[in-house]
Amino acid sequence: MKQQISREVRRVYEQRRMYAEEARDRLVAGVYGRHPTLVRIDRELTAAGADLLLETIEPGRPRRAAASMARLQAERDAYLREHGIDRSFDQPRYTCPLCRDSGQVRGERCSCYQTVVVPLLTEEANLSALRNMTFASFEASLFSDQANPALYQSDLSPRQQIMGLKKVSERFVAHITDPDTRDMLFIGKPGTGKTFLMACIAHALLQKGFSVLYVTAPQLFDCLQEHRILLSSFHPDPIRLEYCTTMKDSVMNCNLLLIDDLGTESGSAARYGDLLSVIDGRRSNDRKMIISSNADPVSLRDQYDERLLSRLVGGFAVYRFFGEDIRLELNRRRRS
Repeated sequence: MKQQISREVRRVYEQRRMYAEEARDRLVAGVYGRHPTLVRIDRELTAAGADLLLETIEPGRPRRAAASMARLQAERDAYLREHGIDRSFDQPRYTCPLCRDSGQVRGERCSCYQTVVVPLLTEEANLSALRNMTFASFEASLFSDQANPALYQSDLSPRQQIMGLKKVSERFVAHITDPDTRDMLFIGKPGTGKTFLMACIAHALLQKGFSVLYVTAPQLFDCLQEHRILLSSFHPDPIRLEYCTTMKDSVMNCNLLLIDDLGTESGSAARYGDLLSVIDGRRSNDRKMIISSNADPVSLRDQYDERLLSRLVGGFAVYRFFGEDIRLELNRRRRS
């Protein structure tokens, strides 16, 4: 993903420069077509500039070019003023004048870089269905403020719990590059906010320029399985192979991988092996993950083998979501 995004960023800047230079060339051609006197002055300025260079490298040459250039420049300025022509008409009008559409200022990324890379990262993140799920749109009032220890096995109300989880999520965003920041496993029933907080984290990191990929567990396993099948095929479909290869590269190398709905995939030893490989491969490269599951810890223990369960429960910080399905509350509000 990183290489693909980098190539696309370069393409965007190259395209911006090309458009700016083509627009400059069209403007210059129009101005010159209406003002032959300006063409003559500019040609003489070019010749005087060449003479100035020759005077520099030929010590015995008469020193006339500088005075000629000054006279011609004054004549040019007066002509431009008289005819209301912008002095910079022959200069490209870049989208970003600061870096001249290069993305770099004195060896550092220009401030315009984020405006180029964030839309590209967002497009690659597979978050279109979750585009409105951000920390700014978080509504704690959707969650009940009534504690029910017997039902939720917690002294906290769903609202208190989700507010604590929101703080955990914001802290994850702030410290994602910290080696001590652990991957996260969100567990809870459907509609308790797991996917929402995952999307909040994703959008916050995209705005900071991190690469993110969101996939459901079935999507992930189907893609990895298809990649294996295509690689072993005698004549694999090149388009499908390129897609699956690109997706696998993104899965392994994006800054944050979000796997939603773990436990809804069809069970097979190969799929659990795939997930082990993803977890171990990303962890070895210090790439962060967040996984969500509707299953409770007991169900996870029954569903997955010991190696995978050890990675999930032992290697991830586990957070439990509880409460009523907030989608029911949203539907109620829409009807009222």
